[in-house]
This record gives sequence, structure tokens and C-alpha cells, in this order.
Amino acid sequence: MAKKSFKDAPAAAAMFISEPAAAPAEPAAPAITGSTTPPQGYRVNHAFVETKSKRVQLLMQPTLHARIKDAAAAQGLSFNDYVHRILENAVEG
Repeated sequence: MAKKSFKDAPAAAAMFISEPAAAPAEPAAPAITGSTTPPQGYRVNHAFVETKSKRVQLLMQPTLHARIKDAAAAQGLSFNDYVHRILENAVEG
């Protein structure tokens, strides 16, 4: 029995590709201005979002923790998101 040769056969994947796809053009990244909020009229862009988090250990009484947890659940937020919003509001005004 003779051994098959695949040297002259086209690649199997080539049968499914009609034309080479052009690489999509990437939009130019906006200049980072140090602000965490996008300028007026812009949608949220990864260049304006902080990507790193800092972990904070906070000690509190169990009753206070339970009250915060209940308040967060009432607003449909996680404990972390609720506390984060409270702290943001406290330092902004």
C-alpha cells in the first residue's frame, strides 16, 4: 500500500476561508488627563476607569455590620458597593 502525500493538497482550513479578513482598525486611545470621569458627551472608556483596588481592613461592631448589610440589601447593593458609595459621598461633599 502506497503512502499518501499531502504536500500538494491545500490546507484543510483554507477550504472554509473565502477571503482573508482585514484586521479591524482600533480607535485611537484618548489622552489620559488624570480624571476618573470621562469628558462631557463621552461614554465610559477603560482609559478613565481605575483598575486597581486597595484593600482596607475595618473593624466594627457586629450590630453595625448587620445594619449596614440590611441597608445595602434594601437598595439592591453589595455590602462593599454600599460602603464605597457612602465613603465617596462623605469625601465629595
